[in-house]
This record gives sequence, structure tokens and C-alpha cells, in this order.
Amino acid sequence: MRRMVLVAALGVVAQPAAACAAPTPYRPLTARPAGTQSVLLVEVVSLDFARYPAVATVSVIRDGKRAATTHRISFQRSICGGERDPAKGDRLVVYLRGSDALGWAIPAEAKRLERSFG
Repeated sequence: MRRMVLVAALGVVAQPAAACAAPTPYRPLTARPAGTQSVLLVEVVSLDFARYPAVATVSVIRDGKRAATTHRISFQRSICGGERDPAKGDRLVVYLRGSDALGWAIPAEAKRLERSFG
């Protein structure tokens, strides 16, 4: 009986990912996400995918060095690709509204966005 429940639970959890015929390749941000209140350069310390939305624990980068304190940022995962998802150890620019991530970009992409934004 336990095996049947486990198999059923896996089928429910895996269903959205299975609905994608093929993951689309990552597309860089072409515009600053609407509603952005702040922009931070961070290093991803850890990720928690057990929650919905997922939570990234990050350390802010200042003058090329990691800060001692960490922050928790909620974000929507990209199931079928198309958007950047953070990975542990990545240095990324995060676009925030409050404590929620609206988008992630590598520093080079962020510079390009800021030039077109400003």
C-alpha cells in the first residue's frame, strides 16, 4: 500500500515536468523585470526546492567579496526552461520586489540591461 501511495505521489509531482516536450534553452532577460524595487549582486549559498515557491539563501557581494550575512529570497522555478534558475555557487544579479526574486541574470547580462534601461 505504501508503494502505491509513493508511486501516485511521484506521478503528481513529476507531471508538470513531464508535460514539457523538450526544455527550451535559456533565454537571457531582454528587459528589467516590471516591478523591480532593488537589484543585488549575490552568490547563491544554498537552495531549498521543498517549498513552493523555492527559496535561495544568498550572500550579497560587495567590492568583490561575500558579506558575512545571508538572505533568503523566494523565487518561482522554471520547470520547462526559458528562464534562469539559480544554482549553488553562482554569482548572479537578482531583481527583487521585497524579498521575492523577479528574475536572475549573470553580471554581463545585467550590465547590458542597465545600459538599455538607463
